[in-house]
Amino acid sequence: MSREARIVGIGETALGSFPDRTAVELQGEAIIGALEDAGLQCRDVDGLFVLGPYSQPSIMFGLTIAEYLGVHPVLEAGIDAGGTVSMLTMLVQAVRAIEAGDCKVVVCAFGENAATGRLSGAHGWTSSDRVEFEEPYGVVGTVIPYALLTSAYMSRFGTKPEDLGAIAISARGHASRNANALRKKPMDLDAYLGSRMIAEPLRLLDCSSIVDGAGALVLARADLAAELPRRQIRLAGTAVRTTHRNVGQFPGFDELQLEQLGRSALEQAGAVLSDVDVALIHDAFTISTVVYLEGLGFCERGGVGEYARAGKLDLGSDCPVNTHGGLLSQGHVGGVLHFVEAVRQLRGEAGDSQVEGARLAMVAGGGGIFGVNGVAVMERA
Repeated sequence: MSREARIVGIGETALGSFPDRTAVELQGEAIIGALEDAGLQCRDVDGLFVLGPYSQPSIMFGLTIAEYLGVHPVLEAGIDAGGTVSMLTMLVQAVRAIEAGDCKVVVCAFGENAATGRLSGAHGWTSSDRVEFEEPYGVVGTVIPYALLTSAYMSRFGTKPEDLGAIAISARGHASRNANALRKKPMDLDAYLGSRMIAEPLRLLDCSSIVDGAGALVLARADLAAELPRRQIRLAGTAVRTTHRNVGQFPGFDELQLEQLGRSALEQAGAVLSDVDVALIHDAFTISTVVYLEGLGFCERGGVGEYARAGKLDLGSDCPVNTHGGLLSQGHVGGVLHFVEAVRQLRGEAGDSQVEGARLAMVAGGGGIFGVNGVAVMERA
């Protein structure tokens, strides 16, 4: 009997501001929706991997979700690898659990009330691991470290504000087609350049949209998946590399080895970069999209602006990027909705945002301040 795993269900909540919803409720809704999408029920779940909320940290959040859903998994864990790599790691662990025979149905989820769930009077995310060497010098939160690396990248590779704007404009255009996107108002370069500076050189429209919301994926053993209603999707290749935690220890953009990561994941899938039909790229900030697109080899270093202005990111191109609007315009829910969108595209269920004939998707991104980076290749089974 085959132990090979398949992605058989996806779910996502509405995104926005929901002050009466908790992270538990949001993740629960996404998980139940994903199970319904797969044609399964909570009682079928014997594996559960989740990430608890950052806005209101919770101990043993996986146990909380299991109790909330009334499930009794044989494997349960909270996984926080950072950003998009958290969900990638959950999926890898789910595949391994199924292939080892430990589980038949595994749920992977993340979500929180990031827009409304912070403690009263709090601003941004709290941090206790940069106090001594960074916070006394003003390196706090997430925007400022990203701004430092944006400046470094622009200085080295010649990236211009207009190039960052082209990334934001493309994401907004895709979000306008997505009924479940927060930011849909049309954006042009003047609007981008006119947005206020947050931490130079990052403007407001360089920053992702913080929302309340959640997403989930369900994986099942291949023989069970064959009996379920949805088109099966396979995790065909993955690669991850960790370099640092604090921005003061950033090793350099070349040392991230993004091209090697992409090549490794593609080789596992028996593919090359030109085979990728749709790319879902972590875009907490516009510079994230720039670093990954150029680092993975979609375009040359310093060439992303011309690449974007030529329409290469947009629907109708050979490989559209962030067809759901990404973190920039759909909303920031970690990286889970990038994976949800990849599955939706490969099923052919993306509606007005569908990439015609999509058979191979790449999800790429990182956690921290480019501290851990990962690539996943997904395909129709």
